[in-house]
Amino acid sequence: MSREIVSVKIDVIFKKFFTEHEDMLHAFISDILEIPSESIRKIEICNPEMPPETEEGKFSRLDLALDVDGMAVDVEIQINKQDDFRDRTLFYWAKLYTSSLQKGQMYQNLKKTIAINILDYTLFENREQYHTEVVAALKDTHEIFSDKFSMHFFEMGKVKNIQPNDRKTLWMQFIKADTEEELEQVKEAGGDLMEKAVQIVYDMSADGKTRELARWREKSMLDMRSSLYAAETKGHERGKAEGIGIGRAEGEARKLIDNVKTLMETTQRPLEEVLQMLRISQSEYDQSLALLNQ
Repeated sequence: MSREIVSVKIDVIFKKFFTEHEDMLHAFISDILEIPSESIRKIEICNPEMPPETEEGKFSRLDLALDVDGMAVDVEIQINKQDDFRDRTLFYWAKLYTSSLQKGQMYQNLKKTIAINILDYTLFENREQYHTEVVAALKDTHEIFSDKFSMHFFEMGKVKNIQPNDRKTLWMQFIKADTEEELEQVKEAGGDLMEKAVQIVYDMSADGKTRELARWREKSMLDMRSSLYAAETKGHERGKAEGIGIGRAEGEARKLIDNVKTLMETTQRPLEEVLQMLRISQSEYDQSLALLNQ
């Protein structure tokens, strides 16, 4: 009988795996970015904090912010498809890039900034390749405008077969594995490195505290999807019912406020976090309140 395992594609498990095992993180970054392992002198985890282990605790982003030999690297895994994901990852890249410049420094001190996005859904419908790198280049000649911009997207669903000689595909198969059988296939094809990685997952899966953390996070993500759907549905129905007799601006404002209230009620999150979830600015929210209170 197969044992129950925790999946590394759950963001809390992903972060726990790599923050607690520096040799795995080193090998992962080396393979994913195709940097010779021996040339990487230092990898520093800039945000090693893990989220609270109870549903009452405040939740934060679960990316990995790294300093890799002076390069700023952000690693994030996404299970749920988000319509605004391209804008969101560009926004996070820009924040990371600009934050690397200290007060008084010159622009040339800005660090090369790399965003690594591992996705459990299809982002680029017209591409068969599972790995896509986006760079800043001239449109006509493809000459690189700046080597300080780089975004990598790994669409795990496009990795169909294990490639023993391709370490990137092995990592993708390892991360997306949901069963012991899938992990055993990775271990068999991946040599000593993947054998150790799989054993770490088995050890994590045997730990009750880690299993509970994974269960809580899966429930949290499911609640988030349900809440967003409920907010959208309720706002649509309310707007439809009251659409006649109120101005379009007021109807949109009411829909926005309803969406925020519904999500706050169902997730028990503070206003600031809910606005971030719905990609609503504080000023937009305040303007909507003011319009309804006229």
